[in-house]
Amino acid sequence: MTHGEEPLRYEVLGLLRVVRAGQDVDLGAAKQRAVLAVLLLARNTPVSRGQIIEAVWGDNVPSSAVNLVQTYVAGLRRALEPARARRAPAELLTSVGDGYLMRVEPGALDLDVFERQVLLANRMRAAGDLAGAAVELDDALALFRAEPLGGVSGLHADVERGRLVERRLAVLEERAELGLAIGQGPELVSQLGTVVVEHPLRERGHGLLMRALVQAGRQAEALAAYREARRVLIEELGVEPGPELRRVHQAVLAGDSPEPERAPVRVAPQAPEPVPVTIPAQLPRAPVALVGRDPELAAMDAVLRDHDGPVLLVTGPAGVGKTALALHWAHRVREDFPDGQLYVDVHGYDPNREPLEIGEVLNRFLRALGVPAGDTPVSVDERSALLRTLLADRRMLVMLDNVRSSAELLPLLPGAPSCVVVTSRRRLVGLVAQVEAKLVELDMLDPDAAVDVLGRIARRSGMESDALRQLAALCDGLPLALRIAAARLAVAPKLAVAELVEELQDEHGRLAALGLEDGEGTVRAALDASRRALPALPSRLLAIVGLHPGADLTAFVVAAMGDVALVEAQRALDALTAANLLSVSEPGRHVAHDMVRVYTKTLAGELSEPERRAATGRMLDYYLHCADLADGMLPINRGSVLVAPEHRPVHVPTLSGAADAMAWFDAERANLIAVTEHAAAAGWHVHAWQLPYTLSRYLWLRTERETSLRITEAALQAAIALNDDDARFVMQFNLGVALLQFERFEEALEAQRGALETARRKEDVHQQARALTTVAGTLLDLGRAEESEAHYREAMEVSRIAGSKWAEANAHHHLGLLYLATQRFDDAMPWLRVALKMYHEVGEQCGEAACHVDISTALLETRDTEGALSSARTALAVASDAVSPYHQALAHDRLAAVFDQLGAPGAVAHWQRALALFTELGAPEADGVRARLARTRAVTVA
Repeated sequence: MTHGEEPLRYEVLGLLRVVRAGQDVDLGAAKQRAVLAVLLLARNTPVSRGQIIEAVWGDNVPSSAVNLVQTYVAGLRRALEPARARRAPAELLTSVGDGYLMRVEPGALDLDVFERQVLLANRMRAAGDLAGAAVELDDALALFRAEPLGGVSGLHADVERGRLVERRLAVLEERAELGLAIGQGPELVSQLGTVVVEHPLRERGHGLLMRALVQAGRQAEALAAYREARRVLIEELGVEPGPELRRVHQAVLAGDSPEPERAPVRVAPQAPEPVPVTIPAQLPRAPVALVGRDPELAAMDAVLRDHDGPVLLVTGPAGVGKTALALHWAHRVREDFPDGQLYVDVHGYDPNREPLEIGEVLNRFLRALGVPAGDTPVSVDERSALLRTLLADRRMLVMLDNVRSSAELLPLLPGAPSCVVVTSRRRLVGLVAQVEAKLVELDMLDPDAAVDVLGRIARRSGMESDALRQLAALCDGLPLALRIAAARLAVAPKLAVAELVEELQDEHGRLAALGLEDGEGTVRAALDASRRALPALPSRLLAIVGLHPGADLTAFVVAAMGDVALVEAQRALDALTAANLLSVSEPGRHVAHDMVRVYTKTLAGELSEPERRAATGRMLDYYLHCADLADGMLPINRGSVLVAPEHRPVHVPTLSGAADAMAWFDAERANLIAVTEHAAAAGWHVHAWQLPYTLSRYLWLRTERETSLRITEAALQAAIALNDDDARFVMQFNLGVALLQFERFEEALEAQRGALETARRKEDVHQQARALTTVAGTLLDLGRAEESEAHYREAMEVSRIAGSKWAEANAHHHLGLLYLATQRFDDAMPWLRVALKMYHEVGEQCGEAACHVDISTALLETRDTEGALSSARTALAVASDAVSPYHQALAHDRLAAVFDQLGAPGAVAHWQRALALFTELGAPEADGVRARLARTRAVTVA
């Protein structure tokens, strides 16, 4: 805001407005208003020019778009800061890099006020003040004056408008929940009746209406409301009511109260009193003693004193104590931040674990701030905006540990008066430049401080001061090495410091060759001393797990690698954790500090070659065997590859179906990719192609296309190195599938024809049938319909000869798709129905679901809407049984299309679900669904 001007108020929860001193600001033309909407929704965060162009024009970008954006921004600057001198820099709408940043003061945007009031209501509800919480939600909902973003057109605005409407509806239901809890049911009946009419597919609304009717003494109407809800859900979605709605129904039938059990309601006092709230307090335990860092602590104190909402960047080499300093200071100043502390370890420097994605960090913070999982926005930008909204005007301390780059930070940074502490091995120049972060640089401890650390932790007297000084010198003043050496003394009271010094000196010359970052070789000696204090088995396994290339460890894989019983492996992991050489990342999974990880790899390198090869082979066999088991439970056909690892593991996780299999794959995904790439790099050729084979269906269901292509290309090289035609066929076939997902049709066709040539050389009719079908599909993608049809028919003939029912079904299915693509809908139906029958006979659920979707498409095109609806509902049911979110999304998309053509309610709900599933999977189909959803909303508004 320019000096002397009245503050601005921004409104998006109705007609888009900017108000100054009670008067509307002229926002200019429609496209200029659309640019402002984009900037407001991303308030206080840079938005690139390309993002603005895509949001405002979508697919119809004019050649002058860049100039138009600059013109609109200039117009907005004049409107927002009319008193600004012509050459003076803008204060509200500033240029940042190749984009712009809209500065919005806390409380100036009605959406931010709405979210803060909802958060306050959540706190009051948690504290037992239900009546007060209800009042807050009433005030929040009153901010919605009309449909959000009124007067703004375009795809981006339509999508954002739909999300804001959905958010309002969720809060409206929360308000009804509160009203029922305090006995306001009779007053809510009319409002909830309207909600149910306008949103008949929301089960929660039906349940709330039934409960309100019961409170009003209208049990018969409550039962009638259930019957109507069940009818709508079955007719529109093809599903029965969910467990909560059934619970309410059963309670009404039994004459019981349908209200859930809850804590006694606290009656609000007559006189105002502070509302106790639960605030996040996520800081890990601080180090007991922090020695030798007084200058750095004083510098951090000065920054906090002199700046409102600073960002402090603590940097230095690995093991220097960045996290310890940051935590010590954070605990020391926590009283200055009464609204709480948020903490996350981003894992930016873990050599075997991917850094946390920004979206996941935002999810964690939002959950800590009371945002229900179901209310978390889909996009990272929206989550970031919601986080800033919730933190506006709050004094919170946010600590981001082990950050690698500035880019992953910006969406996580709140504004003043909150404080952010970042730790990183790098001087994040971008962070310093963009948010004026204050650097706190750490170096090794000086000799006196190093001795002090050793003396305090080891609890040794001044009589051993000379020996302690020698020990400090051996540790080079590195805090990590000092703590490890001191811990060795603390757990062995009879061990003299001089003895430990002598022990380390004997090995120092030989062990310093570790060559850790920044010359920290002597850390090895301290780690060795810690290892020698371990029992024999944990000590041996510490070296063996250094062969593991993945992100974390389970007792199962450690048992396999060490060739020990599962219980012994778990006890060893517990001992290593107790010695601070490992830590527990989540139940059942153990990780090592990155420096300890380097140490374990060095230990592994010192094992004999036979030991290393045997342990590595057992590890690869463990993952291959388990992946093969899980792959066999997925609801999608696979080939007949025989997976027979040499060392079949004795102990494996219990998997009992598709859901367990997907959960195991999800948990082990990073490890599986790591061991697959390790097998390829280290010349384990059989594992290098069979692991990608067992992963291919999982990666396809999760739409992880880049990963699939990368490991499949490496797998094909392994198959060629083995000179194994079976392996070569499988990987050529899979490479064609992977390339198709990127629409690299010519390359895919080359790979598929290579697979077909291999199959013909082997005279394997089963493989020929599969290859012919994929070749035919790619020819169709290339517009060569006649060649495609000939290949499909040949595939069917070969499949019959081979007795391969699945391949025959697949050929029928794709020939039906060929006729769909060429608008021959009646010709398509017989082929699709035969394919459906065959899929069902062989238990191919994903193929069955996809076939139902395609049949629904054909029926809809021929105006058989009733049949199209039935097939789409069946597709959804089969996909749900198959635990395939991708096929569920396809079914929801098809159901939405049917409802849309019928003009019946339900299209938006199904497209929203399809969009959520595709977005979660990272599938490109999300863009098409998003566009269809926006168009439908736009038509509805019109």
